[in-house]
Amino acid sequence: MPQPKLTDDELKDIVMNFSVARMKPYLSAANSNHGDAIRICQINTQLCEALYPSLHTLEIALRNTIDNVLSVKHGNNWLCNGKIQLHSYEQKSVNDVLNKCNHNLNRLIPELSFGFWKSLIEKKYYEITIWRPFCKQIFKYAKPSELNIKQIRLKIKSIHWLRNRNFHHEPIWNYLQLDNIHSDIYCFLNWINPKVSAWLREYDRFPQIYLSTSTLLQEMKVSRNKRCH
Repeated sequence: MPQPKLTDDELKDIVMNFSVARMKPYLSAANSNHGDAIRICQINTQLCEALYPSLHTLEIALRNTIDNVLSVKHGNNWLCNGKIQLHSYEQKSVNDVLNKCNHNLNRLIPELSFGFWKSLIEKKYYEITIWRPFCKQIFKYAKPSELNIKQIRLKIKSIHWLRNRNFHHEPIWNYLQLDNIHSDIYCFLNWINPKVSAWLREYDRFPQIYLSTSTLLQEMKVSRNKRCH
């Protein structure tokens, strides 16, 4: 990674542009060395960029697969027709999107957040109405032994956590399990459709970026020391 040839004052100006509060984790890791802090920030940006394709692909594939399966059983407007009773958070999310989109049902599924779909998986409230009857259809390529709803919930919780940190430009470089979460994304995609997983691997650069940035961090004597939530 080329290091910009900037003076210490110029590097301090860059830190101010990003805000001291936002740069605090990088400065702390770099022992207040502005050049190293900017370098770690670059590493973080590279990791976020490299994770975007897999996070993006899973979010789209997961929501559409759930929608396709439940639409066959309950109709295309299953989120609105009362066939599945929604909990208050999910119902509010649906209402908010419908109001935002002038009740255009075609915009409902793509406008609902990843947090909404995580809630459908994570809450025991939906276990009887969605996951017991439809888990095998949603994850139709998964082995029966892999359809453990508790493990599925743990995986989706970690992926959602990483997705939010990534999309909100938060530090992710110093977390230990990024590669494990990336593998979990492929686990879900393989369960949904292995062809989607194979297509993504053709241009997914995360494994190479993770390896190269890990080497750079080692050279800087900076370690990943946090555990993902």
